[in-house]
Amino acid sequence: MVNDPAHWISGSWSAKKDGLAGRWRRARARGLVRSMRIAIDQVALGGLRLLFGFPPWHMSSPTSRRAYRRGVAMLANGLRPRCVVEVGCGLGSILSRVSAAERIGYDVDRAVLRAARLRHGRAVTFREGSFDDVEEPAIDVLIAVNWLHDFAPDQVAAWLRPLLPKTRHVLMDRVEPTSPLPYRHHHDFAFLDGLAVAARVERFDEEHRLFVLYEVL
Repeated sequence: MVNDPAHWISGSWSAKKDGLAGRWRRARARGLVRSMRIAIDQVALGGLRLLFGFPPWHMSSPTSRRAYRRGVAMLANGLRPRCVVEVGCGLGSILSRVSAAERIGYDVDRAVLRAARLRHGRAVTFREGSFDDVEEPAIDVLIAVNWLHDFAPDQVAAWLRPLLPKTRHVLMDRVEPTSPLPYRHHHDFAFLDGLAVAARVERFDEEHRLFVLYEVL
């Protein structure tokens, strides 16, 4: 039995150092795997873009790079919805992760809708249009994320107000004013005061961005 304190301290530090080194190697390996996955997904989306000609930013930001899409789907699924509508659905990366009997995505880009239909088949319904074209009579969750910052608050309010009477929840994101990126608008969705309350607010590892789930009153 060794009673030398220096020996015990040395052994304890050595074990801690080995543990830290092991964690660093595992974290580095996870980072490499994630980087590889992102690169593979970007190549796959690049192939779709060659076929359909949709804007390049869909290719550069797969879900493996922007994990918030899984988080948004998780928030929607937590409500056990029957009908989920997403406006600005893009390639359907959020709706494809939602569990609902009806999943309807609207987008104004025909090319991206054609690619989305190829990716998801009939599991999700895709329609050309925006808020003004939403025709579902009852919506459990209405999703609009990662594009509203391009439009003025008055325009967003004009789009959303007519849909609130038939909608239970609205899920949107807002960019914080502290963001260094040149977003045109930083919404606070003040027009929802008295019409809806924020039930959940999540960040999902996105800097300067919050995802807000509103419950319509």
